[in-house]
Amino acid sequence: MGRLFWPCRHGPRRSLTPNLSAPDAFRGIVNAHFKLSPPAGLEPMVGVIGGMIEWIFAFPDRISVTISAADRFLDTDRQVLAEQIWAEVAKVHGLAPDCRPGRFLKERRATFAATPEQARKRPGAQTAWKNLILAGDWIDTGLPATIEGALRSGFAAAELALAQLRL
Repeated sequence: MGRLFWPCRHGPRRSLTPNLSAPDAFRGIVNAHFKLSPPAGLEPMVGVIGGMIEWIFAFPDRISVTISAADRFLDTDRQVLAEQIWAEVAKVHGLAPDCRPGRFLKERRATFAATPEQARKRPGAQTAWKNLILAGDWIDTGLPATIEGALRSGFAAAELALAQLRL
C-alpha cells in the first residue's frame, strides 16, 4: 500500500476527506519587525501584559513583535499600526518614541480559533484510512495551535507510520 504525505494548513481538503472533522474558524496574527540593532542588555524575549502587543523579541539586527488573535488589527492601516506597536515597544524598553522602519505581516488564518467548539473538531493523527496520517498544529495534541503542538503531532504521526511499517 502506498503512503500519502499531504501537507495542508488548517486541516485536510473537505472534498477528499468528507467525514474527517477539523477546525473551521480561524484567527489572525500580526508580526512586526523593526530594523534596528537593539541596545546592549535588552532581554531577548519579553511578554507584555495588558497591552496591544504580546511578545517582543530582540534579535541582533531587529526587534520583532507578535500579536495573537489579532483580527481587530488586520484592517488597520500599516503606518497607523506601526506607530501604535512601536509606541508600546518604546515604552516597554525605554527606547526613542520615533517609529522605526519595519516590515509587517498580517496573516488572517494564522491559527484556528481557540474555542471549546473548535477544540472538539480537532482530529487525532490516526484516520479511517491506513495510508493517511495527520500532523500539524490543528491536530488534537493536548496543546494549543503552537509550534510545540505541531511538533508533538509530527512525532505522533511518525510513530504511527513506523508502527504500520513494522506490521
